[in-house]
Amino acid sequence: MAIDLPPIIPPQASSAERIEQYAALQSDSIVDVKIGEYNLRISGNRYLSQEQIDLIMGLAKTPAQAVNALNQAYYQLGHLLVTVYFAHRDNTIFAHVINGHLADVKAPENMYPYFSGLIGDQDLQRSEFETKRVLANLKSERTGLNYAVTYQLSEDPTAFTIVLSESEKADHDATDLSFSVNNFGNRFLGRYFANATLKHDFSTGVEASFSYDRALTELGEVNGGDYYDGYSFRLNYPSSFGLYGLEARYIEYARDAEGLIATGGDAGGGTNSNILCSVPLVCELTGALGLNLGGTEMVAAEPTMQAIRLNLLSETSSLALTGEQVISSDSFHRLTVSERLETVDSVIEVKGFGKALDEPQTTLELGVKYHKLLRLFGVGTQVTAQGFVEAGLESDSGTLGTDTREGEVATGRRSAEFFLFKPRFGLKMAVSDWATFKTDVIAQFSNDKQLPLQQQFFLGGAAGLNAYLPGVLVGDSGSYSKMALESNGVPLFGFTFKPAVFLEHGQAWHEDAAGEAGDTRSLADAGFSLRAEYGKHFVTELLAATPVYDNNINEDVLEQVEVDFFWRLSLTF
Repeated sequence: MAIDLPPIIPPQASSAERIEQYAALQSDSIVDVKIGEYNLRISGNRYLSQEQIDLIMGLAKTPAQAVNALNQAYYQLGHLLVTVYFAHRDNTIFAHVINGHLADVKAPENMYPYFSGLIGDQDLQRSEFETKRVLANLKSERTGLNYAVTYQLSEDPTAFTIVLSESEKADHDATDLSFSVNNFGNRFLGRYFANATLKHDFSTGVEASFSYDRALTELGEVNGGDYYDGYSFRLNYPSSFGLYGLEARYIEYARDAEGLIATGGDAGGGTNSNILCSVPLVCELTGALGLNLGGTEMVAAEPTMQAIRLNLLSETSSLALTGEQVISSDSFHRLTVSERLETVDSVIEVKGFGKALDEPQTTLELGVKYHKLLRLFGVGTQVTAQGFVEAGLESDSGTLGTDTREGEVATGRRSAEFFLFKPRFGLKMAVSDWATFKTDVIAQFSNDKQLPLQQQFFLGGAAGLNAYLPGVLVGDSGSYSKMALESNGVPLFGFTFKPAVFLEHGQAWHEDAAGEAGDTRSLADAGFSLRAEYGKHFVTELLAATPVYDNNINEDVLEQVEVDFFWRLSLTF
């Protein structure tokens, strides 16, 4: 760690007379224990129960072991500023416990605000220091500085000063440049993608990153796509109050689609929505495009159907303010809360027909995250539980809320006035020296509202369900679970290989929908993955899965979105 934990204060030699003077002021807390031929007299104890003292002393064979064990017990229980003074007279060993307080903190100017709030603490505990250290440690790692923690004493043996001494980290690298390619695909178009990311840590502790995603349409399997470009920028700073940041994103893509348009008869009297709905791309492949204008009745008289090529252009931009605060943390747990205020503008325009989708929205997300290390069934286990609520703050506009029909799944029935609950759960168990069992569950539940495109729950590819392309399942609500047995790493030729086997299940459904449109669609698959790493500079991964279960999904549709394998390659400099 870039910032050390405060060290244990070793037992301090004193005189029997001086200890007796202190003990006389606390005669009600004196405990006598027999250690072999010696009598150990403990005074000044505040934090250990009689049962704990008996357990500690029962394991000690000598007075020295007893004093050291007593001192260690206070530290292990998290009491940082406890000092055990000891002395020997005849067959009596005196041990007096001084319960210190934090009188001051001496630290460089850039670190002082993180720990100054601890000054005056009458019983500084490890969890209190660790809670402050989390953000300070993040800043020190970004700035390339290490801090050693020591104590400074005064004439008052109960008054402690924590001193942080700064030193430069020898191998600090403030900039990472990463390139990656993959065939994970995208919900809207394309199969092959490339990414370039530049990340830099500034000396102030600010971290900034810029990322560019591009569809490699030259390699084929574009699903009608012409181009896809995505840009994202992130900036955050770990202040003494929390981790606060700014995120901006812009995505645009263009694609063509073959369709049929009604001409003649009463077709000319239809609206753009009706005309668009005659196109199979819009009416039948809504799960992939996020478009569903609804309705199947276009004309009253028999129309003439004409094949045309539609040109779709999509633009999505978003800006978000983020925050996360550490509520409590120590070596075995961490509790944080988070906030996210985001504005999104998403548009899909069909050339010659106008906007098929226009979904401006503003959302507020509040979250809580809890991490815990424990022993479960006798093995080391890490548990992660998270819960988020997200509310739409903006009234419906654009195409949102423009369709008043009941029970339909349609673009116009989506609303920006929604409320979501998004729980997540993760479990890692070290079942052996060479393998770890992992399980993850994520879910999203909407309050009976159909959601804007950017808020929908979808699965496939990198989002989960590795036997299918992204977007195989789309809905307003849904869940995904995965169980995996993963190798802890096999070194070979300088690489670390991590094979794994896994089983996945996912489901999704639309809210406020009648009939088949509201059915829960579900899938399950099983597969394996192989990950190879060469330090942080080279990572490649291969994933392959086979379907094992499906429900309420057309078999022809599934065949079109099944894949043999996914792969990715990443280089970092």
